[in-house]
Amino acid sequence: MKRILLIASLLFVFSCSNDNMKIDGRDQAAFNETVDQIAKELPLLQQDKFKEALDIVYHYKTNATNNDEQRWAAVRNLVDNKTSSEIFDMAEKIAVENNFSWNRNQVPLANGIPLPGTITPTTEVEVSEEPSIKIQRFDFRVKNEEEGIRLDPFFFDVEGQEIQLEKAVTATMEVFSGGQIIYTQRATIDPNSIDALYRNNGILLKYSSLDPSKIKSNSVDVLVRIPHPERYLTQRKTVTIPSDLVRAGVETKMDSVSKTISKDIAMVTNLSNRFMQNISKKNYSAAFALTRNSDWATYQKFSQDNFVTVLESAKIKDTKVIDGDEKVVLIESNVTLNDDSNKKYILTLEHLNGKWFIVNVK
Repeated sequence: MKRILLIASLLFVFSCSNDNMKIDGRDQAAFNETVDQIAKELPLLQQDKFKEALDIVYHYKTNATNNDEQRWAAVRNLVDNKTSSEIFDMAEKIAVENNFSWNRNQVPLANGIPLPGTITPTTEVEVSEEPSIKIQRFDFRVKNEEEGIRLDPFFFDVEGQEIQLEKAVTATMEVFSGGQIIYTQRATIDPNSIDALYRNNGILLKYSSLDPSKIKSNSVDVLVRIPHPERYLTQRKTVTIPSDLVRAGVETKMDSVSKTISKDIAMVTNLSNRFMQNISKKNYSAAFALTRNSDWATYQKFSQDNFVTVLESAKIKDTKVIDGDEKVVLIESNVTLNDDSNKKYILTLEHLNGKWFIVNVK
């Protein structure tokens, strides 16, 4: 009988260590633990995509009027007893329902998932999902026209030689001002030949599509993304726009913290504490989900960062905002390390897509 129980227990452990391991949503601790374990079993690319999938469920399937704790409780209920594959399926379905491009095989989105209310409806066109694998890089030329900005694409092979596009692809264009996405557009790039017509085959960003109240200066950043069998190919450029489109006001600040951030002080302080506590408890996936930093592009890079390993079992003494505005906040966190020594960390938080993230720790 003992032998049978031992075999059964070993089978259970094995089943929980592969792709069939399921989320335990009964409480926050169990949820964090199983999310962390599942993430560790996934390939590096999919670890990041798993975090994005949970973000999609959070933003699109929970009530935005509820607080953060209530919304994550709703997420736990929605994904309870689901495998990573089932959660990916759920996120992909939500993306289709809400008219934005997302799937588990993309590279992680550089600026996070598109949030509700920021997606511009577009007419769907039947196009190839992926361009030829011969394409290894692309660029685009920018030209200001009377109606808007024209972006003309150029495609290159692995040797850097310009080549023609063999199949139509759907490009996603995101426009940023002040670090925020203010407009999203999808456009079809048709197959073409390298001739005069090729130079006229581009994407038109109409000035009339931009909301002047969201534009912070007389230039915007334009990011263009096209699908690829191995990863998304992206290119980003700063583009000058007519000054009469700039109408966004700049808020007056107090001594070191603006009036806008003053109402968010409790939120960013709690976020910083949560981040540090998750690292201390080795709940690295939960901490990683609160970050946006190119140096921590993957879960593995984040979990191996020196400051993460030093903070194991650390205790937070106090946390305070030392500077900030409506976009960026600096927070000082004093901790007691495992060897009983004291250390001060400065966390930089940035407001991206309507939400605060940790973008740096020193």
